[in-house]
Amino acid sequence: KGFGNFSYVFPIGIDAGICVLLALDLLLTWIRIPFPLLRQTAWLLTAATIAFNGAAAWPDPLGVGMHAVIPVLFVVAVEAARHAIGRIADITADKHMEGVRITRWLLSPVPTFLLWRRMKLWELRSYDQVIKLEQERLVYQARLRSRFGRAWRRKAPVESLMPLRLARYGVPLA
Repeated sequence: KGFGNFSYVFPIGIDAGICVLLALDLLLTWIRIPFPLLRQTAWLLTAATIAFNGAAAWPDPLGVGMHAVIPVLFVVAVEAARHAIGRIADITADKHMEGVRITRWLLSPVPTFLLWRRMKLWELRSYDQVIKLEQERLVYQARLRSRFGRAWRRKAPVESLMPLRLARYGVPLA
């Protein structure tokens, strides 16, 4: 396309630019000052690489696909590394909320939904912490039931019911 001798260096320059931008993004992510523009520019250059390579093999759809595979694999691998670095560096600390296990959803959907809802509403981040709070709540409820009988909600004094009401808002019973 009129680049002359520079035409041999041009694709290497684009690919090196992608590598440098993504490496810089990984480094900044590691030191907890992410700069999204680096990733977005690298994705743009990757799309350009795919388009340029695809244009070189244009009439052949298989050739276009083959030229697109390596850049896509590279970006997927870098995104996986970025995700791992984010987890290792605890970038999502104070933001990451653990999910509820799928087996719990399958075995007990309604109570699990209420548990999940409590986690999200009151930003309880640890699944183990939420399970512990739920177990304490259920044990306390069982004690009230055994102490005041079937109609424990009506018979129990307000002071005894208050910890259960506060537990709805993520406050530990203790």
